[in-house]
Amino acid sequence: MTDRYTLNAAETAVQDSDDGLYAVLLARGTLELGYYMPRGTDDQQPHEQDEVYIVRAGHGRFVLDGETQPFAPGDALFVPAGKPHRFENFSDDFAAWVVFYGPGGGEAA
Repeated sequence: MTDRYTLNAAETAVQDSDDGLYAVLLARGTLELGYYMPRGTDDQQPHEQDEVYIVRAGHGRFVLDGETQPFAPGDALFVPAGKPHRFENFSDDFAAWVVFYGPGGGEAA
């Protein structure tokens, strides 16, 4: 186990993953650190845990529960558990760190 997760290791893990889109780098308790590199479309479904995306590269539009906003490198996007969300019209270089945390159903507000 390591406590340092590099961009190179994250990109390699995604390339080696079953779907070539997402890889888990750390799973500890309710915490999961992943890296997401969708290509073309984003077909994900709502998740049981709260989630934070930290955009590493690329730009586009982020849809959360029917509301759309632009995103760019360096942005952090919070998604409450169970809310429909997806990335749209994103550039070919789009990639984001992903952090899932907390109990199923999300943290109390």
